[in-house]
Amino acid sequence: MQTTARPRRRLPARVYWFRRTLVLLTALALVFAIGRLLNGSGSDAPAASAEVAAAKPSTTSTTPTPGVAGPQPLQPAATGKGKASTPTATGNPAVLAVPSGPCAIDEITVTPSVPQATAGGRVDLVLQLTGIKPACTFTVSSTTLAAKIISGKDRIWSTQDCPSAVKTATVVVRSAEPTQVVVPWSGRRSDDACSRTTAWAVPGYYHVAASVIGSEPGDAQFHLQLAPRQVITKTARPHQKKKGTGTVCGGDNAATSC
Repeated sequence: MQTTARPRRRLPARVYWFRRTLVLLTALALVFAIGRLLNGSGSDAPAASAEVAAAKPSTTSTTPTPGVAGPQPLQPAATGKGKASTPTATGNPAVLAVPSGPCAIDEITVTPSVPQATAGGRVDLVLQLTGIKPACTFTVSSTTLAAKIISGKDRIWSTQDCPSAVKTATVVVRSAEPTQVVVPWSGRRSDDACSRTTAWAVPGYYHVAASVIGSEPGDAQFHLQLAPRQVITKTARPHQKKKGTGTVCGGDNAATSC
């Protein structure tokens, strides 16, 4: 038995318009999505290239400034207020003790020395005074301080003969550092009158002894050296010969023997 197909009914027009609109919207959505993808890949490329460029070290070479050569001085680092920081000294200076009163004779030690001695002139005797107390005062004079120069048993010079060599002065004697007193020696032998016409001490080795009168003296050896000779060099002057107008034999200045 054969069945006959029923003819299909035509759909309403609004159904067709709905389908067309849906297809159109789908197409627009696809175009929009493709456009976003293309724009996104294009913007990422410059950013990636910029990151690669930033990662590479700079190879820019600097050109030296004309007229400037050699190392340049370093500038001090600036502080937050724009001023250069300057180094500050650390540590406190040593504070010297204040004298507590006069020194006793047995509290002072004298150490003599002669840094330089040349025969035929003045020689300075350097006396270093060191005390037992932190600080005390001492009056230097020819009656409190004595010095002499000897060579074996021969006394060459002494402040007992020349007391004016010891200048009167009040000094501070400390235990932390010595006090220096200079006694000049004329370089000559001394007599009772400390005359200036005595003989000069000859070059050689001598001893200087010094002490506070009434205490043990200190002793030191020194070398009285020979004074260097002064060499005077004379410059020879060339002799100029007189020039004549004629020849040796003949002419106006001819010799009579020709």
